[in-house]
Amino acid sequence: RRKGTEILHDQAAANRPEEDELVWRLEEKSSEFTLFDLSEILHATHDFSKENLLGQGGFGPVYKGQLADGTEIAVKRLASHSGQGFTEFKNEVELIAKLQHSNLVKLMGCCIKGEEKLLVYEYLPNKSLDFFIFGTHNVV
Repeated sequence: RRKGTEILHDQAAANRPEEDELVWRLEEKSSEFTLFDLSEILHATHDFSKENLLGQGGFGPVYKGQLADGTEIAVKRLASHSGQGFTEFKNEVELIAKLQHSNLVKLMGCCIKGEEKLLVYEYLPNKSLDFFIFGTHNVV
């Protein structure tokens, strides 16, 4: 996990110019935002194992993971066939970073490595909101 301007700049320098811009904008918006290493995410999710699959989002699957420090996370993995490119990913990250609120799941950071684009959220147990809204409970 990486924080701080120097580390972010080092990682951004290896990426495309758009990614460099994204890194700096996010650093300005939230000092709590983290750029995760892909190896850390792979370890946390056991290489995106089926056992850790929480569900399927509009842009790809979401996996549960556990960081080395014990923090539980939910990782949204952008599906390569989703049609969401870097620009859309950047817009989503910037929007979510602006929308941090106590009633929303916290975006902890992201990971951008080649074609792999991941959003890392805090993990909240007890099913999804969809379950409670559209669940299988009978209403007469």
